This record gives sequence, structure tokens and C-alpha cells, in this order.
Amino acid sequence: NNFWQNNIKETQNSVKETNVVQEIAEKEIVLAIDDGGGNPNTFIAEFKEEMTAFDLLKEGAEKLSLVLKTKSYDIGIFIEAIGDRKNGQDGKYWLYYVDGEMSDVSADKKELKPGDKVEFKFEKSPF
Repeated sequence: NNFWQNNIKETQNSVKETNVVQEIAEKEIVLAIDDGGGNPNTFIAEFKEEMTAFDLLKEGAEKLSLVLKTKSYDIGIFIEAIGDRKNGQDGKYWLYYVDGEMSDVSADKKELKPGDKVEFKFEKSPF
């Protein structure tokens, strides 16, 4: 008899914990900066209204003490270097993805949603 009661209690607890985790995920956003060295830096930020991929990168780079070099164009802000990896080095460039999809706008124009995962990767450009 006790066996069933204990199992029911445990199940109720794990349901509560899952809800808390989801609530946290809804207010957070994940940034991964992958310089191609096989060891991406990951940073979790609090989601803010109208936050862009560039806002997130700036916040993450600051927290991770990475130097960020950018250039502004009419179409938006272009990431030139993160840390010691500069565009063009070994034919690689900084490209970014939101939830696994390469974005078609500059990082400062890409508005994020809570729970998004943003990855800046230093890799050979497909273009």
C-alpha cells in the first residue's frame, strides 16, 4: 500500500518541477558562441522585450570577457570579430542561427522570443 502512495507523491513532485523549469525557460534565452575550437561558450540571459540577437551577443560577450568588433552598415550591424576570431581567418566567418536556422537579417534586426537558442558560429560561409 505504501509503495503506491510514495510513487504517486513522487510523480506529483516531478510534475511541479517540470512546470518550474518551463517557466524559467520562458523567461530565458540561450546564447552559444562557437569559435570552431570544439568548446562553445554558453551563456543564459534573462529575456527582455524587443531583445535582439545582437543585444544578447553584447551581453554574453561582456559576461564572458570576449572582445566584440562590429561595423554598422545601412542593413544593420555586422559582426567582424568575437574574441580572437576575425572574419576571413582560415576562410571562416561569424554566422548566426536562431533555433538551428541561419538568420537572413543582421543580428541587430533579429528580435528574439523567450526560450530561443541563439548560436554564433565561426565557420566556412556557405555563400
